[in-house]
Amino acid sequence: MKPLTVYKASAGSGKTFTLATEYIRLVIDNPTAYRTILAVTFTNKATEEMKLRILSQLYGIWRADKASEGYYSKVKETSELPEREIRKRAGMALRNLIHNYNYFRVETIDTFFQSVLRNLARELDLTANLRIGLNDYQVEQQAVDRLIEDLDAKNPVLGWIMDYINENINDDKSWNVIGQIKKFGENIFKDFYKSRSRRLEEVFGQKDFFPEFNRQMRAIRKEAQERLAGQAERFFRLLADNGLSVEDFANGASGVCGYFLKLQKGEYDETKLLGKRVLDAMESPEKWVKKKEAVPGNPAFDLVTEVLFDLLNETERLRPKAVRDYKSADLTLRHINQLRLLGSIETKVRALNEEANRFLLSDTQMLLHSLIDGSDSPFIFEKIGTQLEHVMIDEFQDTGTVQWANFKVLLEECMSRDGAANLIVGDVKQSIYRWRSGDWRLLNDIEREFAPHAEQRLAVTSLCTNYRSERNIIAFNNAFFRTAAALEEADRQEDNAEGAAQLAHAYADVVQQWPQGRAPRGRVEVELLPKSSTDDDMLDKTVETVDYLLRAGVATNKIAILVRSNRTIQDIADHFMTVRPDIPLVSDEAFRLDASAAVGMIINALRYLVNEEDYLSKVALVEAYQKQVVGTTLTDSELLVRDRAGKTGGDTRLNEELPADLTEPDKRARLLAMPLFDLAERLFSLLGLKRLKGESAYVCAFFDRLTAYLQDNTTDITAFLEEWDANLHEKTIQSDAANGIRLLTIHKSKGLEFDNVVMPFCDWTLERTSGNTVWCVPSEEPYSRLPLVPVDFSAKGMKGSIYEADYHHEHLQNIVDNLNLLYVAFTRAGRNLFVFGKRGTANSRSYLIEQCLAQMAGSEGFETADYHEGADEKTESVSFAFGELSVEKPTVSPTAGTAAGAENGGDTALSEVPESEKEPVSSQPNVFIRRPMPLRPDIETFESHAEFKQSNKSRDFVGGDEEEEKRRSYINTGNILHRLFSNIRTATDIDDAVRELEQEGVLYDEELTAESLRRMIHKRLETEQVADWFSGHWQLFNECTILQLNRETGKVEEHRPDRVMTDGRQTIVVDFKFGTHRDEYHRQVRQYMELLRQMGHRQVEGYLWYVYKNDIERVE
Repeated sequence: MKPLTVYKASAGSGKTFTLATEYIRLVIDNPTAYRTILAVTFTNKATEEMKLRILSQLYGIWRADKASEGYYSKVKETSELPEREIRKRAGMALRNLIHNYNYFRVETIDTFFQSVLRNLARELDLTANLRIGLNDYQVEQQAVDRLIEDLDAKNPVLGWIMDYINENINDDKSWNVIGQIKKFGENIFKDFYKSRSRRLEEVFGQKDFFPEFNRQMRAIRKEAQERLAGQAERFFRLLADNGLSVEDFANGASGVCGYFLKLQKGEYDETKLLGKRVLDAMESPEKWVKKKEAVPGNPAFDLVTEVLFDLLNETERLRPKAVRDYKSADLTLRHINQLRLLGSIETKVRALNEEANRFLLSDTQMLLHSLIDGSDSPFIFEKIGTQLEHVMIDEFQDTGTVQWANFKVLLEECMSRDGAANLIVGDVKQSIYRWRSGDWRLLNDIEREFAPHAEQRLAVTSLCTNYRSERNIIAFNNAFFRTAAALEEADRQEDNAEGAAQLAHAYADVVQQWPQGRAPRGRVEVELLPKSSTDDDMLDKTVETVDYLLRAGVATNKIAILVRSNRTIQDIADHFMTVRPDIPLVSDEAFRLDASAAVGMIINALRYLVNEEDYLSKVALVEAYQKQVVGTTLTDSELLVRDRAGKTGGDTRLNEELPADLTEPDKRARLLAMPLFDLAERLFSLLGLKRLKGESAYVCAFFDRLTAYLQDNTTDITAFLEEWDANLHEKTIQSDAANGIRLLTIHKSKGLEFDNVVMPFCDWTLERTSGNTVWCVPSEEPYSRLPLVPVDFSAKGMKGSIYEADYHHEHLQNIVDNLNLLYVAFTRAGRNLFVFGKRGTANSRSYLIEQCLAQMAGSEGFETADYHEGADEKTESVSFAFGELSVEKPTVSPTAGTAAGAENGGDTALSEVPESEKEPVSSQPNVFIRRPMPLRPDIETFESHAEFKQSNKSRDFVGGDEEEEKRRSYINTGNILHRLFSNIRTATDIDDAVRELEQEGVLYDEELTAESLRRMIHKRLETEQVADWFSGHWQLFNECTILQLNRETGKVEEHRPDRVMTDGRQTIVVDFKFGTHRDEYHRQVRQYMELLRQMGHRQVEGYLWYVYKNDIERVE
């Protein structure tokens, strides 16, 4: 057996069965081998399923469950152990896994690399309690906001942004560039940027690089433009000098003269420049004029023969080079101002992460990659590498280049061991996550990854039998994708022969077999509506198809509607609600937090609490509360506008319809003084939201999200509401068991299967005409002076430039992405498939579908297919129908449409699926696959009647028993004041800092109130010297650590002055004291002053400020 086996597993071929079988084989051969096996998947759901599959099948083999005989047979094929020993070892392995579950390493790739990173953190003495950040884009937007806030006249970033604004104004674009900067700034999280960010930083760090490079590019662009415009100017000057005009030549402006007119206007599109008339004119002077005018003596013809014919050919010889220069320089300049800002945004992101003690998950791979750095045995894998002997990687087609570079080192180590058994499973045709750095070429060229000894080291096997779908579905997909791949390959041959070969190789195994004896059942319908049809026609067709299936006896939970984008989901849902509200639809959008009435009322109540003038939130709250909680029968007019006497009541009327705690000033103030989590709980109780049916799951999920938010953020209500609007509102709750038609995107359908798939709007464009940026590495001088260039993707712009090869590469990627999307969608169908779209141009998927259907119609296997192609694209449709409808029998186990039903190696609805591939069903229930009984979640809130509620941070300020309280009261108050001053930069920060402590529950009794603290601090800041310290004049370093190497001990020592202020000339260090005067305080401040001098600060002054007495001592 070779050390690595690669399974290329097409849709429905049982890849989960294959992975589970291999794991089970290893642990039966050696029941303690689980400690040395790592199985990596790409989603948490797949991880859960894989673990349950392994446990359930070990149990089934151990207990001789007939439903597990398929797994037992596979193990028996490669084992010399007797049956009794195999079953005994299965039980041993099962016990070992259950009792040592932390060694059961079936996990996502992110989880694995996070464990490696945390191990590295310990080894390097780094902070072990780093919080993992998942929302890159939220952090990036905060970083841009902070970048803008920190701008001043001396900051060069201000000049860069002004250049960007001025350039936008000159191009008639919006002067408000903040949104554009935030959008473009998201690129800092992409692997292609991360891998070259340091080089970019070095280049832009050179003092004169940017202005000089900018001038150089502009000069190249201008010179090329002038060169071509000069040729056009010569042409029209010659016409004028000879008393001629464009109309004196054949076809006027649409003939050969149009060539020079376009050059004059700066229009360089070759497809428009070199029409047939121009090409003919380059070959023959006679083609310049009308046939009867092509005679000597005709002034126009004479001028052509004398000079214009040569001028045209001369210009065409110059044009390609000039256009190449123009396009290359123009594309390079297009985003250069934004590119220059990325480094500053990245620096701010790092600063925010350090402040929050946060590590972004997206940084993991690149950090590990930089540490591995091509080493054969990097130290970061040494520890874990000695623990692992077998590695299995699932969904390998979604692996990124950097992920693979990191993983390959570990895999090579495991492959070098005796008896190595490693596994890679994937399907190039199902690679649809390139936007998450997935690279299908890794699996496509897997042999190259292990060259030059690939034949000795790995075995590549294709799993070609589809256990999921009906025979007619398999036959249709075989023919369709074989045809589609051939058409796409042929189109690529001329421009990108290498890419065409890669595409052909990717789809070489697209033809699948069906299990022996499977009858030809299942129906496929494809209809491409006329170009003149509307979206409503498509929606009506979708409803019509669903009605057809329901009338045939298909259950709603056996139907899925798949679409390309989330935007389409809402349109379909709205249409069903209008024309067929009786048909239940289920989608992730339906289970979003903002779809909950209870959560919506809590949010609107928070909005109203922080802003009494927010009339819209107040009205929405009143309407929802009165109608859904109180159960009022009043109309909107009666409820919201008029008082009980029938007169217009305005705001007073609204106040009557809400609980008094929300409207009376004193009670509102008490609510606002509560910590945010407690406030949300109080609002839940106050508004009586427990009365609402079916809301508890949403409310529980909301409080979970709120808890997670508060771990990394302050309790400020406004900040939370901003985060709600930006991200939290679209979070969903888990609801797998909903009974209705599933409505989801193709991306979310991957890994699932459904008896019946309906796919409307299957006519999306292959490539967007704008807004798509490709990152290129220039290979020619002087463009290569910039190591990375963002380029607007388009054939028109990139072809004929130095970035043409990048265009062909990206174009191939788009073709594969979109062909794979069709493959994933079509192969989700178990029994019947319905596809609808609108006839389109060559850039749409419907055009490819139409081409394939035309070739398939009447071909072998489709002689009975009903095919019709309307001649008029605008008014007639194309249709293709094949096979008979297959409907599930009522006795079938209801697992279709779930992850368990999807990846069990076959569709449980099909009786022909062999036992080895079925989900186990046994008279002796397998304890690991019992269906969990759903529990209805409920939520209760209880009002605290304690005098104060201890916060998570109160232990920093509150002592123990009563006697200890008295003894430490003075010190605790000092600690609170010290905490306050560390959060106050200027006098304007006092109220916010006090409010934060109040909301966190730190100000807990009547002796130490928020108001008394405010009065005392404001009183102390009346002192002239103190007022200057808090004036905002200084650049401030609050509670910042100074590191010093102790040369005697060799250890690093930390020093943390309370407040350091500098204006560039003078530096002041202040330590706050809240006790009696001590000499060691002076020694401490002197040490701070000396350290600051060693750091290069001049005119350093030090002070001790005894806050209680308001005494200030200067330290000499």
